[in-house]
Amino acid sequence: MTDCPFDGPTPPGDVARVVRALADLGCYEISLGDTIGQGRVETVQAMLMAVLDVLPASMLAGHFHDTAGRALENIEASLALGLRVFDGAVGGLGGCPYAPGAAGNVASEAVFDLLEGLGFDTGLDRRMLERGAEFVRKLRSFDGDVKDV
Repeated sequence: MTDCPFDGPTPPGDVARVVRALADLGCYEISLGDTIGQGRVETVQAMLMAVLDVLPASMLAGHFHDTAGRALENIEASLALGLRVFDGAVGGLGGCPYAPGAAGNVASEAVFDLLEGLGFDTGLDRRMLERGAEFVRKLRSFDGDVKDV
């Protein structure tokens, strides 16, 4: 949404044009993805301001990877501009297979903590998120050998 691994910075007007076309095709929600995790607060804000000129925040979602450690800052900037839907992945799993070096999604637990800390009611159970994160951490560390159970 703000940066391309091959073409560099993405002009905000280009994002707005694509978002408008998707809405015209009938999309009811459009997720704006920082799939390489290089967005910065100022570039996310600039992009969102352009997009908000063509669509209301209620039709938008944010998808932030935490490659550069700025996902939560970018979510907070998006919240300030009216977005209320965000993707996350327990334990920060995921990545971007077509973008070399792009790390995982922002951890659902971290998004929960940010939102709850800002006074939003997520409707999620933090304990269950942590259980899911612990489960996936065990799966990620599994070396393939079957151990005594």
